[in-house]
Amino acid sequence: MIKDLLDIEKIEFDVHAEDWKDALRKAGRYLVEQGKIDQQYVENAIDACVERGPYIVIMPGVAFGHARPDESVHEQCLHMIRLDEPVNFGSEYNDPVRIVFMFASESSGGHLTVMRSIAKMLVEPENVELLINGTDKDKIRKLLASY
Repeated sequence: MIKDLLDIEKIEFDVHAEDWKDALRKAGRYLVEQGKIDQQYVENAIDACVERGPYIVIMPGVAFGHARPDESVHEQCLHMIRLDEPVNFGSEYNDPVRIVFMFASESSGGHLTVMRSIAKMLVEPENVELLINGTDKDKIRKLLASY
């Protein structure tokens, strides 16, 4: 599922973010540029975190940005960035975050399928280590393409 949504060649490494909001904006930037989502969707994802807290920080070092489906989503999509320096989202147990996914779906159940694929990948500690600290971009791309 990840391989079907994520443009493996366009994942970004060493992205600088001032804070968690900036990290979400930068994770969504490519999807906005591609016309898959509007900037409003990214702002909705930020607003959801402000309202509900850092529920999108799904495990130590990893955030899965998303919002409710609405007219700002034009196509189901996923993008991943790795920050040059981790940022805090306010998660007591899972901060700081270095890997940020931005996901959008036109349907409310769409994120569950993608979350299962990401969870399947992240259950292996060596996969998490590779995503967070790996220096071989081709290895990281191959890992993401295998799910």
